[in-house]
Amino acid sequence: MKQFRANNISRKKDLVAQNVMSYGRVLVVDDMETSLYVAIGLLKPYKLNIETANNGQEAVALIKAGRVYDVIFMDHMMPEMDGIEATKHIRGLGYKNPIIALTANALTGQADVFMQNGFDAFISKPIDIRQLDMVLNKFIYDKQS
Repeated sequence: MKQFRANNISRKKDLVAQNVMSYGRVLVVDDMETSLYVAIGLLKPYKLNIETANNGQEAVALIKAGRVYDVIFMDHMMPEMDGIEATKHIRGLGYKNPIIALTANALTGQADVFMQNGFDAFISKPIDIRQLDMVLNKFIYDKQS
């Protein structure tokens, strides 16, 4: 059974083209080191410029400092300042670029909550490479002339 699942996962991965987007800048915000490690690993084939923040406060500070990203991937559940609060702060600074919620809390109706609070989309955890690829293509690759 495990061998089948491993083969099935590798086949799913093979279905994603993973266009190189070396001009793209992304920020991944998550309080869990393992989640950052996984996200970076999934983003590396795209050759993106990747920065990380360990919490919502760090993400807000980066935007206040003038950093601009093609996409911010924001964990939903973090201590001190969660992803929704951080996104509200970032939007309050006039930041218009896409912010994508990363959430293990993908319940029915949750998409509406994210959209009403300044997110442009959400990706469920564990991260599905096909969802990630669609977001990267929509917000980075397709906008490059």
